[in-house]
Amino acid sequence: MAFSIARFVSRAACALALIIGSTSACTAAGAATLPATPPLLAVLAWNMDAGRGDLPQLVADLDAGAFGSAPAHEQVLLLQEAVQEELPQLAQLAGRRRWSMFFVPEHHDGERTRGNAILSSRPLRDARPIPLPLERQPRIAAAADIAVDGRELFVVSAHLENRVSWWKAVLASDAARGRQAEALLRVLPSEAPGIVGGDFNTWLGPGEPAWRALARRFGDTPEARTPTFAGRLVLDHLFVDLPEGWRAATRVIDDTYRSDHHPVLMLVY
Repeated sequence: MAFSIARFVSRAACALALIIGSTSACTAAGAATLPATPPLLAVLAWNMDAGRGDLPQLVADLDAGAFGSAPAHEQVLLLQEAVQEELPQLAQLAGRRRWSMFFVPEHHDGERTRGNAILSSRPLRDARPIPLPLERQPRIAAAADIAVDGRELFVVSAHLENRVSWWKAVLASDAARGRQAEALLRVLPSEAPGIVGGDFNTWLGPGEPAWRALARRFGDTPEARTPTFAGRLVLDHLFVDLPEGWRAATRVIDDTYRSDHHPVLMLVY
């Protein structure tokens, strides 16, 4: 039977979501000097390359403190290109750790249904989809609220448009991603602390409208210059607005864990 994009997008807008209740609880490039004390929170943003990435090994290394710090008290994974057909495996990973999980499908690639996911050691509240302006294919961010050390913040996993026409590259601008970023910002609280992570496809660098808009809103974001894709492009980011007194350090992990993107790790103290 033929796959109906219109019907799928309609369902996705209502958010096919999987929430599993939680009761909680290598080397790197460009790493900042980190305190010896365990972080309050570790956040990973990672494009899983249509589910090909080895998430269990990445999580095991994070648990083991393999990235230059003691294991964090809490963890949040902001995943892109998770696939609906492999949700049982994601659910199993989350269930073993008594984590919460939320998945939002975006589009079918002819073989599998790709989407954005959040896995969290803290319970996810008000888990919700955020549809973004349609450019080439559907883009729907996954968002939720969590509490860490008595403070409330939102977390978002997003994946912006990836196609760039040659003339846009010449002009060093991409309006499509800019429109999607601005739409996302209009939905998010304008002053509340939060973290937005994902594959923003910022092929053209820091001058991109999407990068600039998100960096303005999330003023505690560490500078991002280490490539996350193809050894030269900074496509994946963690943008952060922290509660007062908190600070963050970000690094790009050398290993791709069988994806075509490097994970981006943020440690919050």
